Amino acid sequence: MKNNTAGFTLIEVMIALAIIAISLTAVIKATSQNIKDVIYLQNKMTAHWVALNVMNQARAGLLKISGQSDKLEQETTMLGAKWAWTAVTSDTPNPHIKEIHVNVLREPEHQQMVSLMSYIYVKQ
Repeated sequence: MKNNTAGFTLIEVMIALAIIAISLTAVIKATSQNIKDVIYLQNKMTAHWVALNVMNQARAGLLKISGQSDKLEQETTMLGAKWAWTAVTSDTPNPHIKEIHVNVLREPEHQQMVSLMSYIYVKQ
């Protein structure tokens, strides 16, 4: 009787396939998490640009935030996405300087992405 042992048994093949399936699942999960992180960072960076743009416009005098309400709400489109932002000013001990807070929200989810605070010079 001749003993033929040139090949894998069904159990060995099933174990190998299970190991490959688990490995590929881990790779797919890591890749999808990486994609989610990249999208979040892209949105965070864009929201930061929106906030900096609002700050610079306020510093240049292009936005009139100071007034009776001391609050300005608008929407901006940047990189193909809509961003709602709110700029609120408050007084400081120095009458020539106002504190400005800018909050940027991702539309349409209204998820707050960035909050910046700075100071601007006010001519009197």
